[in-house]
Amino acid sequence: MSIAKLAYLTTPDPGRYVINFQTFGSDDLVKIEVSHDQMRNILTDGVTLMLRQSFHRVPVITNTEDAHERAAGA
Repeated sequence: MSIAKLAYLTTPDPGRYVINFQTFGSDDLVKIEVSHDQMRNILTDGVTLMLRQSFHRVPVITNTEDAHERAAGA
């Protein structure tokens, strides 16, 4: 597996989607055209993955008395 030094998306024409990337150690820019459905899947999965990493889980307090005591500093 290679690591991208540079990666971006372009749309040369309406309805055409191109993934452009350059790997570390290479001067070649690779361009791959993907279909509308493939681009939709890439974006959907990408957003899901990024959002999953950005959320900070907050503990759920099920006992309201404990919650009130914590808020009052008891």
